[in-house]
Amino acid sequence: MSDTTDGRRETGGGLEPSHDHGAAVSANGRSDPTSGRVAGSRGAMQPRHDGLRTALYGVLGLVFGIAVLHPVSMIIFRWLDPRLSGSMTAHPESILAPFLHAFRPDMAPMGLVFGLFGAAIAVIDGIYRLRLRQQRDRLAAQLLVNRRYRNEVLQQASLLRRQNERLSAMEEANRRHTRFMVHDFKGHLQTILGFSELLLSKVKPEEDPAMTNALRRIRQQAIKMSGAVMDLLEFSRLRESPQLQLRFVEVEPLVRESAVDGCLPTHLGSVEVGPTTAGCPGVMADPDLLRRVLVNLAANALKHNRPGTRVVLDAEATPQGEVAFSCTDDGQGLPPEVKEQLFRDFAKGGRSVDHESTGLGLAFCRAAVEAHGGRIRYESSGERGARFLFTIPSKRKEPTDV
Repeated sequence: MSDTTDGRRETGGGLEPSHDHGAAVSANGRSDPTSGRVAGSRGAMQPRHDGLRTALYGVLGLVFGIAVLHPVSMIIFRWLDPRLSGSMTAHPESILAPFLHAFRPDMAPMGLVFGLFGAAIAVIDGIYRLRLRQQRDRLAAQLLVNRRYRNEVLQQASLLRRQNERLSAMEEANRRHTRFMVHDFKGHLQTILGFSELLLSKVKPEEDPAMTNALRRIRQQAIKMSGAVMDLLEFSRLRESPQLQLRFVEVEPLVRESAVDGCLPTHLGSVEVGPTTAGCPGVMADPDLLRRVLVNLAANALKHNRPGTRVVLDAEATPQGEVAFSCTDDGQGLPPEVKEQLFRDFAKGGRSVDHESTGLGLAFCRAAVEAHGGRIRYESSGERGARFLFTIPSKRKEPTDV
């Protein structure tokens, strides 16, 4: 006999309702409060019923001991020792003589002993049956509770599955929108940049310095916006799939090219190359991503400090078989309260003098470095200045989740 999922029990002849002793459970697995109250009232009366049932077992055992065990024992005693026949009633040769002899008044003490023995056995058996029934009731109630929890878990799992499907669809839509917007922005920015270059070539600075300065600012902002758009595109791509196109990259030429990149705000200062870069071993990396990381760090150091801040890009080999790239400045440093949020999406440092920052540069740097299997961190260089350090393995490692 086994329980089925609809609350019935399967027997040899078919299905019958399950007589579980516990809270009633509806078809959806939730408990019925009305049935629970009825079951509670029954539970309160159960100890009295159990006591009456045990007493009844004792009375029946007493009667059984006097009426059955005692006469049967007299028959067995006569069979074991025929000499007892002479002390019994008339017609000692009759098979009923021991039975009738057991009900004589002088045999009442022995009958009482057998009755008490039968009562004790019956009470013990009743208590054992009661314990078994209580255990069965507890198991039945636990099965109902487990069934309710199982149904709730199945409902939650179904809800989570639907929500995951919706989130996946929304993420895919966001990726498509990001690619479309980046494509449109790049086209518009290239147009602005091209026209600004054309106008700069036609205007002489000595004849119209105000116009020349305005066109240079337009070009500079277009270059800056183009870099932000590329950061957004690369960041989205890295989050979608951190697989990179790796090839061997010479570190020294890469650092020197990054120090004079056209996306740097050169009107705020210049970027130097550190002394340990020379002779640094190469790495297996995506050169475009690595260059953008270095340019972003250098651009942040220039934009978030006052003009004239000294910025140094450097690289050196480590004993762990990695190349450590660094960007160090002697500016005003970072407030302690923003250090934990530096590499989060759209986070901004508290020292910025450039209020047009998107807050995506450092998040992109982290995504790009971790896609290479490396780590990026911020180090304070005393009371003033900041140092961003990231490592790139000389050999390929598995990327971490971005």
